[in-house]
Amino acid sequence: MKYSFKSLILLLLVFPVLGISQINKPGLSPKIVKEESVGLVQVKLEYGQPSVRDREIFGALIPYGKVWRTGANSSTKIHFDNEVYIAEKKVPKGTYALYSIPGKSEWTIIISKNAELWGAGGYSDKDDLLRFKVPVIELKDHIETLSIQFEKFNANGADLAIMWANTKVIIPVFVDSDTQIYKEIQEKIIEGEEKPIKAQTYFDAAQFYYEKNKDLKLAATWFDKAIELRPNAFWYVYYRAELAFVLGDKETAQKMANTSLKMALESTSGDYGYVAKCELLLQKMK
Repeated sequence: MKYSFKSLILLLLVFPVLGISQINKPGLSPKIVKEESVGLVQVKLEYGQPSVRDREIFGALIPYGKVWRTGANSSTKIHFDNEVYIAEKKVPKGTYALYSIPGKSEWTIIISKNAELWGAGGYSDKDDLLRFKVPVIELKDHIETLSIQFEKFNANGADLAIMWANTKVIIPVFVDSDTQIYKEIQEKIIEGEEKPIKAQTYFDAAQFYYEKNKDLKLAATWFDKAIELRPNAFWYVYYRAELAFVLGDKETAQKMANTSLKMALESTSGDYGYVAKCELLLQKMK
């Protein structure tokens, strides 16, 4: 069969359109991407977010005793930019797949080194970095849409919570932030690598020592140095008052609390909640 030049051009124009034509509609399980700081580690979480939609979930749609992608569509992925500890085991920095085996009273959590699979298809326990069990928490409130999020943040990590329907499980993630912070304080202040030492550096070091209940007199000295370098920072003054109160130096605590309160009240940019903090601290001293 012979085609004219115009016919060939028409065919070339029509066939590509036919090949890519489709209905554009939103997915029922949208892809969620979250990036958060957990301790001193940056964490990136990616998962497909399905909804219940009047279905029975665990033990039905998601069978007990079988490997689940812990989400929808592609496998759930979690990336750490530095090492963390999960179930008291070291997890090196990198990207992992988060699989689970739901059960009625407990789940098996799987951290897999293979994060390239679509769902659980092709999953092999040979790729497991670690496995551990966590108890199931029964929720009174109904969670319509799957939620995987960090909660209960602290300086050394947070809890990764998986919640859907009436079920919740928690994966504790530990980050050894303290070792890094102590190292920075040693280098920047004690060994004097930061020259000159900034007010914020002194304040951060003092606040950390205060929170860890470590050498509180040295922490007080660092607070004093921070205030000397930045006397208008009323929040510095407040924490110095709080520490003085803990050390039993009521006279210094009252003086500093009243000074901080006065500066916070006079601040043209707002008191950032320190008026209330100072007033509560002064009440404690009565």
